[in-house]
Amino acid sequence: MIKDKTTVKAEYKVGGKNRQHILDKAVEFITAKNPKFGTQSDRHHFLLDKVGLTETEYLLCLNTATNGSWC
Repeated sequence: MIKDKTTVKAEYKVGGKNRQHILDKAVEFITAKNPKFGTQSDRHHFLLDKVGLTETEYLLCLNTATNGSWC
């Protein structure tokens, strides 16, 4: 998924064939109980800055994590 810890492969970027995989993993990441992942604010910044989620995608993932289903 992440090549050198700073670059996301094209197939995982917006419009890529494996984008849904990233979104599913983001939901798992948001709901993880592991404290090493930091606060929700830390997770938000990581998903937007490092993984490349858009704000809309993040909010959809957060909604899914909260409600348990995709819109």
